[in-house]
Amino acid sequence: MIPALGLAVLVALPWMVADSFFLNAMILVFLFGTLASAWNLIGGYAGQLSFGHAVFFGLGAYTSTVLLSRHGVVPWVGGAVGAVLAAALSLAVGYPTFRLRRHFFALATLALGEIARITFLNWEYVGAAIGLYVPLQFRNRLSYLMWDAKPPYYLAALALGVLAVGVTAVVDRGRMGIYLRAINQDEDAARAVGLDTLRYKQWAMAVSAALTALAGTLYAQYVLYIDPYNVLTARISLLVVVIALIGGRGTVWGPVVGAAFIVLLSEYTRSTLGHLGQGYDYILFGLLIMLLALYEPRGAMGVVRRLRRRSPLPVAGAAKDRPPEAEAGPPTAEALLVARGMTKRFGGIVALDGVSLQVRRGEIVGVIGPNGAGKSTLFDCITGFQRPDAGTVEVGGLSLRHQPPHRIVHHGVVRTFQLLRIFPELTVRENLLVAQPHRAESPWAALRPSPREVEERAARWMRVVGLEGYRDVPAGELSYGQQKLLSLAMALMTGADVVLLDEPTAGVNPAVIQEVVACIRELNRGGQTFVVIEHNMEVIDALAHRVYFMADGRVLAEGTPQQVRQNPQVLEAYYGR
Repeated sequence: MIPALGLAVLVALPWMVADSFFLNAMILVFLFGTLASAWNLIGGYAGQLSFGHAVFFGLGAYTSTVLLSRHGVVPWVGGAVGAVLAAALSLAVGYPTFRLRRHFFALATLALGEIARITFLNWEYVGAAIGLYVPLQFRNRLSYLMWDAKPPYYLAALALGVLAVGVTAVVDRGRMGIYLRAINQDEDAARAVGLDTLRYKQWAMAVSAALTALAGTLYAQYVLYIDPYNVLTARISLLVVVIALIGGRGTVWGPVVGAAFIVLLSEYTRSTLGHLGQGYDYILFGLLIMLLALYEPRGAMGVVRRLRRRSPLPVAGAAKDRPPEAEAGPPTAEALLVARGMTKRFGGIVALDGVSLQVRRGEIVGVIGPNGAGKSTLFDCITGFQRPDAGTVEVGGLSLRHQPPHRIVHHGVVRTFQLLRIFPELTVRENLLVAQPHRAESPWAALRPSPREVEERAARWMRVVGLEGYRDVPAGELSYGQQKLLSLAMALMTGADVVLLDEPTAGVNPAVIQEVVACIRELNRGGQTFVVIEHNMEVIDALAHRVYFMADGRVLAEGTPQQVRQNPQVLEAYYGR
C-alpha cells in the first residue's frame, strides 16, 4: 500500500513542481537508482563486487545512439539491442572472471572498464574521442524518447527505476534471492549442497548488465551527446557502488534510498556551496557519507533493521520428529559408492596414496586415523573439491570423474565439512531451502518461491534435528552444536543417497553428541547411507558397520570396529603400541 501511494505521488510530482533544477535532480535519482539496483543484483546479493558497470552503461548509450544516428533505428529497439549486447558481453566476461573471488574479481572488472574506455576512445566508427550527438530532428516523439521538456524524461526515468526495483523485488522474494545471498556468504558451501553457483552468478550478471544498458540508452537520449569520458568513465562505476553501499546492498530499497541521498545531496550541496569555491561542496558531501558509514556500515537500511527489535531466541527446541527405536537392518550387498586407487599429491606431499573404499547401500562406514592421514582430502576428492591425480569414483555404477561439486550432489553424494560451512546470515529455514534439490531447476524457476512440498520437507528436517523452534533465527546465532545439527539437516535436505560427514561431533558437548549419534542411527534405520570421519571411537562404535583406518595417505586396515581396533598396524599407528 505504502509503495503504491509513494509511486502515485512521484507520478504526479512533475505537475506539482515546475522547478527544472529539481526535476533534473530527480531524473538523475531515478537513473542512478536504476544503475544501483542493477548493480545490487550481482554486487549486493551475490557479493561479486563489480567496478566495471560503466561498460554496460556505455554500451547501452552507444548502441542506441549509433543505431539512431546512422541507421534511423528508434531507441526502443536500439535500447533492447544494447541490453542484449550488454548481457552477452557480461556472460562472455563473467565465465572466466567468476572463477576469481572477492577483490580479484573487482580488479578484473576495473580492468575491463579501462579496456572498454580506451577502445571507444580510438574507435572511429563510434566517434572516437570526439563522441556522438543524438540527432535532434526527432524531438518530442515518444517513439524516439526525445523531448524539449523535462517531465517526459522524468516519467521515463521513473518507469525504468520501477522496472529495476520490481526485478529486485522478484529476486528477493523468490528462491533466487536466498541462493545469491548464500553464494555471497560462502560459495563453496553453496556448491557443496548442489547449487550451480556459476550459473546463478551469470544470470544475475546478465540481468544486471541489461538493466544498466537500458539506463545508458535513456541517459543518451536525455543529454543528447555521449563520449567515452561521460559514459565509460570509472567514476560512474564507483558512484553506483557507493550508492548501493550507502543505501544498503542486498536489499530491495537500499539502492533507491542511496540514490536519493547521494544524488540529491550532491546536486544541492554543489548548487548551495559551489559559490564558495571549488571543493567545499565535496567536503560536506564526503563528511555526511563518512558519518553514515561509521554509524551503520550496512547502510541506511541497516539503520532501519537496527530500529526493529527481533523477538528473543527460543529457550528450547521443539519436540523431535523421530521414528520409534528399532534395530537397524543389515546393509544390502549393493555397492553404492566405490572409490578406487585415489591418489593426490600436493607438491612433494602425498596426501592420498592409492586409497580404495567401498560403501554399500544402507551402511554406515567409519573412516578413522590420526591427523594428517588424508581423511578429509579423500572426501574432497570424492566430492569434487579436489581433483585426484589418479583413481576413480563411482556412485551407483556411474563415474563421477572430473565432475564439479554441485553435479556430484545431483548424482547422490553430499558432504559436510570439518570446519562448519553454513550460511550464518540466513535463517535456519533459508539454510535448508538453499539445500533443496537443484538438479532440474533453472534460474527462471528460482524466481518463484519454493514449492509447498519443499517447505514441508524443510520443516520436517528441522523437527528431526530439533531446530523447529529456531525456524526464523539467523544460523549464526545458534550454538555450535545446533549449527552441527543444521549442517546435517542441510545435507539430508539435498536428498542424496550417500552423506559424507566430516567429524560431525567434533567440538560439541556430550549431550549434543548423543543427539547427533541418535539422529544418524535413526536415519540409517530408514535406509540412509553414511560415511563418517570421526576421532571419537565411542561414536564410531555406536554407529559404524565397517571401519577404514587410514595413516600416511593409505588404508592400513578395514573391518568391523572391533576388528580394526585389534589390528596390530592400527595399534602401532594410532596408539603407539
